[in-house]
Amino acid sequence: MKKTILILALSLFVVLSFIDIMLINDANVSTIIGAIVLGAAQTIIILIPIVIIMLLVKMIKRRSTN
Repeated sequence: MKKTILILALSLFVVLSFIDIMLINDANVSTIIGAIVLGAAQTIIILIPIVIIMLLVKMIKRRSTN
């Protein structure tokens, strides 16, 4: 499960950062760094509900087998 969450987080980070960088008209170093930071923040915001849902499903599976 940890490996799945790590792969999901990295792929979300890459995709969201790439989208943010592609939307930039001026390509300064500071704006690219800002887009990467924004991609990291978006990844955290999107990843938290996904992790909560994964944990709830895991808890439900444990409860149903007992």
